[in-house]
Amino acid sequence: MNFNSHLVLNPPIFVQVTTPAQLPLIPEAYKPFPHYNLEVVQWSLLFGVCFMLGVGMGANDVADAFGTSVGTGTVTVTQAFILATIVEMMGSVASGFSGDGKALKIIHTSSYADNPDELVIGQIAMLVGCATWLMVATYYSMPVSSIHSLLGATMGFSFVLRGLEGIIWSRVLLMLLIWVFSPLVSAIFTLITFFLLDVIILRAKNPVNTGLFLLPGIYVIVVFTNVFLFLQDGSRVLRFDEIPFMYTVAISLVISVLAGFLALFVVGPVMKRRLKKKTEELPRIASSLSYTFEPTGCLRKAVYWAFPPMRNDDQKAVRLFSFLQILTACFAGFAHGANDITNCVAPIRELVQMYNQGYREDNTDLNISVYVGLLTTLAVLMGIWTLGIRVIRTVGENFAKMNPATGFSVEFGAAICALATNTYNIPQSMTHCLVGSIFGLGLVRSGPILKWHTVKYVFLSWILTIPVSGLISAAVMYLLQAILSF
Repeated sequence: MNFNSHLVLNPPIFVQVTTPAQLPLIPEAYKPFPHYNLEVVQWSLLFGVCFMLGVGMGANDVADAFGTSVGTGTVTVTQAFILATIVEMMGSVASGFSGDGKALKIIHTSSYADNPDELVIGQIAMLVGCATWLMVATYYSMPVSSIHSLLGATMGFSFVLRGLEGIIWSRVLLMLLIWVFSPLVSAIFTLITFFLLDVIILRAKNPVNTGLFLLPGIYVIVVFTNVFLFLQDGSRVLRFDEIPFMYTVAISLVISVLAGFLALFVVGPVMKRRLKKKTEELPRIASSLSYTFEPTGCLRKAVYWAFPPMRNDDQKAVRLFSFLQILTACFAGFAHGANDITNCVAPIRELVQMYNQGYREDNTDLNISVYVGLLTTLAVLMGIWTLGIRVIRTVGENFAKMNPATGFSVEFGAAICALATNTYNIPQSMTHCLVGSIFGLGLVRSGPILKWHTVKYVFLSWILTIPVSGLISAAVMYLLQAILSF
């Protein structure tokens, strides 16, 4: 008899033991998708796509904060990189790497409840699409928005998996409208800021003395505005969102008053000593209007007064705004580290939450958000020091010529617009606000100084950001679907 068995001798009884037929072993690579090793996927994301996205963000977005400071000669490129490193790190640490930045919320996540693995792979495609476009744009020195890239990449993978029904179009339309109007609003804030500085200080009989006298008050206003808006938009980790409104006002007021005393007793005397030295010629502030008439009549006089022809401004008075420009740039860099870096952490954090809720069989939690945040921050810093020079020159040098007065106005107007919009839980692009401010001020106050070839180049990159990042994300999603067959 031909049995798949053997006999075991156990005197005085013979016992027949039958060995069951062995099932063929399934190679690990062909196991069903829900049983994949998620730890491997997570670490691949951490050291691959997430790192690449961080490098792209650091290289491109550093120009948002310090591009104009470099363009005006207030700081050198190396000094800008050092300041960006410090404030970006402080901002990311202050946020606690929590991934609690402004969420896009443009896809119906409930449609993935039956198959969460699709959402996991979709996040991978989204990260690849966003990171790839940021790297390409940085290579060609184009200042683009990481938020816009994330929007396009998210729509790309969602369209592949769920079609048009998987996207929340009302939310997309709202963000697009805000992103269209935010450069205009930012330009208006910038023009108002510069107009006040121009009328009160630069046109005064003694602009240097007037500027030194008003400098503490200007510091109070600038610091109060930035601190107040940042606390209103603050990190949940530090519980800034739980601070009552009046406490926010009080804290901002105390910090701004301290900054005013600092300007009075430290910055003012330092600026006096620096202004005694011979300074190089700075770009003149001009009007884009050409006058062929004598200003007669109320309307013509008003236009001539608001938009005067080219004149030689006091070079020392213009330099009074150098420290203010750096201070505003540091606030913008801090806000970028606190908000935008968490956009890299958020997708990974969502994957970890899904993992903790349903994938772990031993009921132990995996908490790696801090490590992802550290990795992303290091990637951002690497992007700043390796590729940041490309975009920072486009914004600071190749877009328009500026001096510290116009540069401060641009930084301050863009910061107000970006932080105010973020307060209403709308992800905002600091890049668009900054470029809108530069364009608006350059168009109205110094039209001939704008470099129109670069202007057209920048606007083209804006138009391409969402569709290109979306197409890359969709292509990656199609590829992953074919490989994983789900």
